[in-house]
Amino acid sequence: MFLVYIMYRVYLPMLDVVMLDLSRYLTQGNLVKIASTVVIIIVALIVERVLKNAISRYVSRSGISAHIENVLDLVVRLVVALIAIVSVLQVYGLGLDWLIGLSAVAGAAIGFASTQTLGNFLAGFYILASQPFAIQDYVKIGDVEGEVLNISINYTEVYDPKYNRVEIPNKQVLDSTITNYILDDSLIDYSFQVDFPHRDDVDNDEIIENVVKPSLSEFYEEYEEYLPREPEYGMSGMGFRERGYLIRVFFRKGYSKDLYDYQPVLLEKLVYKWDQLVKDKTG
Repeated sequence: MFLVYIMYRVYLPMLDVVMLDLSRYLTQGNLVKIASTVVIIIVALIVERVLKNAISRYVSRSGISAHIENVLDLVVRLVVALIAIVSVLQVYGLGLDWLIGLSAVAGAAIGFASTQTLGNFLAGFYILASQPFAIQDYVKIGDVEGEVLNISINYTEVYDPKYNRVEIPNKQVLDSTITNYILDDSLIDYSFQVDFPHRDDVDNDEIIENVVKPSLSEFYEEYEEYLPREPEYGMSGMGFRERGYLIRVFFRKGYSKDLYDYQPVLLEKLVYKWDQLVKDKTG
């Protein structure tokens, strides 16, 4: 009974006050404004989805790169959001001065709260505009190497040789040295070095004829369907204890998994041929 009395004497009057305030606020004019705001948001979301689908269909028909599709999607999102914000301000009778003021306040707040996020955002714009690489390019960004899967406004996603997806903040991308391994916009042109120790009983011609050439030839014959060009080689250096050869292999752009799967096979062939040559020399 005591709890009932408390609810009757305390909570019911408070509920009456709240309902009275709501009734004062939820006038016909305010309800129209709220409904208009909801309609604007829904229409903006629908328009954005329709435009993105149209862009996707156009890109698939025209063969434009996925990089350009990302740029167009970003422009559509920003334009639709800006139009929606201006429309909502107009519903509430606010001019563009409010938008400018809100933009300044929001910019200051974002800059104060998250300099890193803002840096990634601006870096993403720069990458999309300058195009140091595109989706499906095989690149090395700092210490991360692999195929570019996606370029968003905040991160660049790379598929690395360990079969992992690595997301690199765009600000870090701009601060790193970028190496692009794409040749003629269609091939992954990848090189790696193999060193052989000096031996008195093995000269340079023997290494080339008995190790390098047969390894590359066998590799190309076995995996020709995955290799658009024959592998190449060249001597890359002479050290105190070893001599180095640069092995150059080619794979189709967008098929980095072939590189990850078959480049170790070629390396194994080179090592095996070298071991066989040494065994033959030592008897």
